Amino acid sequence: MVDEIDPGTVVLTALAELRGIPDDAWIEGSTFDRVIRLDRAKTILFVLKEAIASIELSLIDSMDEDEMTFPGIGKVTRSEKLTTKWRDKSSGERMREDLAFAAAVSVALDVATGEVDPMKRNVALAAIRTAYEAIPSFNNLKVAGRNRLGLKMDDYLAYDSHYVVTLESDEDEA
Repeated sequence: MVDEIDPGTVVLTALAELRGIPDDAWIEGSTFDRVIRLDRAKTILFVLKEAIASIELSLIDSMDEDEMTFPGIGKVTRSEKLTTKWRDKSSGERMREDLAFAAAVSVALDVATGEVDPMKRNVALAAIRTAYEAIPSFNNLKVAGRNRLGLKMDDYLAYDSHYVVTLESDEDEA
């Protein structure tokens, strides 16, 4: 029968070995040696990221409290995180067009008569579309602006919440 491997012991042993390597030793050797070192380090990083994700998921389900302190290790916090994504593939472009049109109408509105001047609207729309060519993608608008223009983010974004675990290590404070 094979003895079970304790992941904690393996990680501590590897950590001790890695910390014992002088900084300049990582970049010594031939190009081939450094490429091998880089490949193996990235593989270790990939394996550790998967392990971290699994551990964090298991902690989310098993923590008795949202914040727990472990002497010699640190504070573990479970918190809810809100994320957003476009409702569909066209949502970002549709939001930009709706924003452009609403802003152009706002600029072209004659407050005295309540009429929209189509020539002013078209000029404003052309200016905004030209500006979009230089503005990087965005997925949020300031509340006051979107309220004034009548845009609702729920029309463009889907919301999701999930829990995340963070570890504030005692070593972070040192």
